[in-house]
Amino acid sequence: MNKQNITIGVIGAGSIGSLFGGYLASISSDEYDINMFFFGREAHINAINKNGLLIKTKTDNIRIKNIIGYTNPKDFLRNNKNKHFNFIFLTTKAYDIRTALIEYRELISLTNWLIILQNGIGNEDIAKEFILDSKIIRAITSNGALLTESGTAKHTGEGFTKIGLAFKKKIAEDQKTHAYNSLELLKSLFSNAGIKIDIEDDIIRNCWEKVFVNIGINAFGALTRLRNGELLERNELKKLMKDAINEAIKIAKLKKIKLTDKDYVKLCFDVAKKTKNNINSMLQDIMKERKTEIDFMNGRILKYGQEFELDVPINRTITILIKGLENSNL
Repeated sequence: MNKQNITIGVIGAGSIGSLFGGYLASISSDEYDINMFFFGREAHINAINKNGLLIKTKTDNIRIKNIIGYTNPKDFLRNNKNKHFNFIFLTTKAYDIRTALIEYRELISLTNWLIILQNGIGNEDIAKEFILDSKIIRAITSNGALLTESGTAKHTGEGFTKIGLAFKKKIAEDQKTHAYNSLELLKSLFSNAGIKIDIEDDIIRNCWEKVFVNIGINAFGALTRLRNGELLERNELKKLMKDAINEAIKIAKLKKIKLTDKDYVKLCFDVAKKTKNNINSMLQDIMKERKTEIDFMNGRILKYGQEFELDVPINRTITILIKGLENSNL
C-alpha cells in the first residue's frame, strides 16, 4: 500500500503550534507519510533541529525527530525548490498575523490550505488579503500548551479542537467536494495523531462563541490579577463581565453571525468555574510584560461597534485600560 505524502508547515511554532505540529509529525501510519516543517524563534528551532521536539504529557514524554525547523522562509525556499504544502498552520499570536503573512507571503502561496489557529475574531479578514479566501480554514482549540524550554512543549490540558471553512460561501460549487475532502483529511490526520477534532459547518460562529468567553474572563483577570474562579466571587465583577459579553452579543447580531440560543454569560461563568485555578493567558502576558491579544477580543468589539456607530462602553473601557497596562509594561 502506497502511503500518501503530506507536507505541513507551522508558521509561528511556539507552544500551541509546536504541540499540534509535533503530534502530527509523530503519526505512525500505513496511510500517511508526514513531512513537517517548523518556522519559529532561533533557540527553539535550533534545539529541535539538534535533538528533535520533546512533548511532555501527564503520562508520557514523546520525542519527535522528523521535524525540520527554519527561522525564516528564505532559507526554506532556497533549500526546497518546488516544494508544495498540503496545509500551513498559522499559530502566531493574533497581533502578529499581518506581520507573519507579509514575511511568509511567498511560502503561503505554495499551500493548498492556510489554517489559522489563533485566538480572536476577524483574523480571517486579514488573511484573505494574502491568500484566496476559499483556501482559508479556521481552527480553534481549548487544548493548553506551554514551552517549558527551547525544544520542549508541555501539553498542559486536553480540550476540544474545531475546524471549518472560513469563507464557505465563497467556494465554488465544483470545488466544495474537494474542500470538504480536505477537512476530512485533516480530521483523519489529527485522529491518527490522537487528537479529537470536529468539523464545524459554521466555524466563524464557533470563533465568536469562544471569544464571548475570552471577553468575559481574560481582560478582567488581567486587570484585577485574579484567577478565573476568583472573578466569580465578586458580584460587581460578574455584572461587568456579563455586560461586556452582552455588548459583544449585540455586535455579533449586527454582523449577522448566526448565534444559537445558548446562554453565553452562563457559558463564560461555567468555564471560569471549571478553570478556577487558571491564570488566564492575557494575565500571563501582562505579568510577563508582553503585548496582549486585546485587539482581537474586546478591542475587536470596540472596532466593530465604531463601524456600526454603536457604543460599547464596557469593552471600550476595558480595551483602553489593557492598552494602558501594555504601555506601562513595554
